[in-house]
Amino acid sequence: MDRKLKITIALFFIFLLGFIFFVLVSEYLNMEKLKLEYPNLSEEVYDLRKDSLMVWALRLILQFLIPLLFLTSRFSYRIRYLIESERSIFLTGLFYGIIYFILMFLIHLPLNYYSSYILAHKYGLSNQTFARWIEVAIKRFLVNNLSLSLFIFIPFYLMYRSPRTWWLQLSFLIIPVIIFIVFISPFIIDPIFNKYTSIEDEKLGQEITSLLHKAGIEDAKIYKVDKSKDTKTMNAYMTGIFHSKRIVLWDTTIDNLEESEVLSITAHEIGHYISFHIWKLIVFSSLGTILILFLVFITSNWILNLSNGSFGIRRLHDVAAVPLLLLVLNFYLFLSSPISNYVSRYMEVEADSYEIILTEDRESAVSAMEKLYRQSLGLPRPSKIYKIWYHTHPTLEERVDFYKTFPID
Repeated sequence: MDRKLKITIALFFIFLLGFIFFVLVSEYLNMEKLKLEYPNLSEEVYDLRKDSLMVWALRLILQFLIPLLFLTSRFSYRIRYLIESERSIFLTGLFYGIIYFILMFLIHLPLNYYSSYILAHKYGLSNQTFARWIEVAIKRFLVNNLSLSLFIFIPFYLMYRSPRTWWLQLSFLIIPVIIFIVFISPFIIDPIFNKYTSIEDEKLGQEITSLLHKAGIEDAKIYKVDKSKDTKTMNAYMTGIFHSKRIVLWDTTIDNLEESEVLSITAHEIGHYISFHIWKLIVFSSLGTILILFLVFITSNWILNLSNGSFGIRRLHDVAAVPLLLLVLNFYLFLSSPISNYVSRYMEVEADSYEIILTEDRESAVSAMEKLYRQSLGLPRPSKIYKIWYHTHPTLEERVDFYKTFPID
């Protein structure tokens, strides 16, 4: 391995550890300020935040360390060597993907168990049984990870055929896939995990239908999902496009909020659709995909050239380069987080605006948001650095202030 590459890797992990240290210090100082400003806030809220931060820090390190170890130990090369099929790049990609993703699933399993099961039960945020947790974890693995094994051969085939332009060709393949997934997700993917029940004929459903008519999207479906078997927290969302669009309310939301508060939350989700946020995100994601894949192309080749064969990989179209590509992809996704989350927060403000315009009910908007945060043991605000890098929504303080001051004509 070239000395320049060794120094680059060392400097990156020094930066990463420095970033983690800075965020942790900022978060702990922020919590001390909150204790003075919010004396009635439960100590349990701070304990959950501290535990969650430790999980975040460890997960961030592993996100880069594990793919790097797969490369530097030549473990990725050995996997490919054992399963390589000279006659079929599809079979090579399929078997490599199955082995790689199973190993990644097992490596991350203890931390995922601790973060999503142990902590959730420790702080009274979950109703989930261990059997149900295993069921969801396996289903999520099969849908989100193992299914990718069927398609791993595609980027490597493009790399082999078009070593200089594969990133652009792959981008143009991914864009329609994004649209297709957004369309079919409500029908095929979502029901794998939970049961969806129409509430259009119920009183609440009829009230929501009135909101939909007022917004001009009366053809959207209205569903309740049985999230109470997984969590005690509350949420709602609008998903799908064209004839697949639907409002989905967690049953915990319906059971724990007043009807006016549920309608406020629903109006917020309608605001996302009316403001074309789904389509804007598709465009934003598509442009971001092109840019990031170009950067992955440049950086991966640079690393591979400086590795001098120390990874056991000589060409990028070698399927053993999967950890390298994921490592570089994670790097650019990490760097782009402030941009994508800024866009998300901006869209949330637009949806909040539409919520007040549609319902003309500030009080319900405020009380619903306060109950959502209180139920999930959320902080009124994070540190500035954490908000910039990781918050997809405005803080509770910002949203409450916005609801109280947004003008209604």
